[in-house]
Amino acid sequence: MKSQMIAALMIVPVLAGCEGSSAEDTAPMKTATYYTQHLAEAQEVAGRCKLLDEHKQRTLSVGDYQEWQISNEGVNCQTALSVSEAASLREFVLKQSKPQAPTAAPKATPPSSSVPVQQERTEQKIISAQTLAPV
Repeated sequence: MKSQMIAALMIVPVLAGCEGSSAEDTAPMKTATYYTQHLAEAQEVAGRCKLLDEHKQRTLSVGDYQEWQISNEGVNCQTALSVSEAASLREFVLKQSKPQAPTAAPKATPPSSSVPVQQERTEQKIISAQTLAPV
């Protein structure tokens, strides 16, 4: 009988220790540096986490939702979202700051009627200058 009591007393703490651990708590926490170096993963996690966060807000109580936010999964979600949004913003700013390569506009040729007019004016100036000059 004593051995059964001792065995039961040893099993109870083991079971109690396993009660609070879930898959989301055992997920390794990832840093912003990690997600910056693995941007594709950050964007994938961020996309999944947007939906997961909305689901958690709808289904959990306020206290449980806050507890989820500070769990490894919640922190990973927030970190991935931040890194993903920062990378998108950086890409947008870099795109906007690049100078646009100027495209060479074709030189417009004057209409054919304007060329003789310019020549005629030059000839008129020469003729009027000759008529006004003393002989």
